[in-house]
Amino acid sequence: MRAAILPAAAVLAVTVCWPAAQAAEPDMGRLMAQAFPGWDDSAAGHVRTVTVPHFPGVTDVRGASWETGAQRVLATPELVLRTDATHLTLVAGLVPAGADGKPAAAHLVPRALAAYQFARGGGGWTLAASQGIFALRGFFGEASLRRVALSGQRQGVAVEYGSCWGGYCGTWLALYELQGPTVQGTPVVEMALSGTNVNAALDCARRLQPLVKAPPQDSGLHDSELHDSATAPGNHDCYAIDGSWQVDPARAQPGDLVVRYHGAISRAEAHAAPPAAIDQRQVLRYQGGRYRAVAGFNPVPPI
Repeated sequence: MRAAILPAAAVLAVTVCWPAAQAAEPDMGRLMAQAFPGWDDSAAGHVRTVTVPHFPGVTDVRGASWETGAQRVLATPELVLRTDATHLTLVAGLVPAGADGKPAAAHLVPRALAAYQFARGGGGWTLAASQGIFALRGFFGEASLRRVALSGQRQGVAVEYGSCWGGYCGTWLALYELQGPTVQGTPVVEMALSGTNVNAALDCARRLQPLVKAPPQDSGLHDSELHDSATAPGNHDCYAIDGSWQVDPARAQPGDLVVRYHGAISRAEAHAAPPAAIDQRQVLRYQGGRYRAVAGFNPVPPI
């Protein structure tokens, strides 16, 4: 089985226009050492013990890498989010650690995301609250995080992640809002961003041309249940759809989330006809603490 994973999350500091004396970004290592006593930026120093809360379907599965309770992890910094001139939130990424101190992350193991709140005083930053793990997202212990301005007064953490199964590939978005310094545990939106099954059946690359580029030779077709040349094309759709998104500028209430999808699809019932181009715009509006679709639709088929 081959997997296509998004790049590991990069450390990102948020720039906010606080007074110059307070604008200097804190040292990430010092923040991590307060959130995870004994942490330092070394292979051994990344291994810490945390308390994992119950996540249905993840921590209650026999043999799962994430288990409720105390667990050894590899901890790395992800984001620093300024909430005002004297407060910030650190988001750390965690992955289960094996006995050898290396990541113990198989395909279905998500990355844990944990938040810690700091206050500025006495010339430095001090841990004010340990929110701990608020989400488990991703595959192989990997996910990509970035800060998102939901409006001029509100911000969030966007988590993107992806993988492949038997030639079917997809990427997903989960967006978490900050309320004050706290990252909310329920995402304001979670959705598929892209999907393709070009590598899942021998006829899909041909059916989607010329709108979709042919897959590389090492396509993973051997993993697919659909690769048999005797499989009738009328039994399956073929598709390759990519999505990109942005939050429209707004002053107070979170702005509209706009997603644009491009690609192509060849329906089973029209497999001999040219593929249909996908050029779709979806608008989601913040209502009652969640983003809800108000125009367009998501054309990415479920995997």
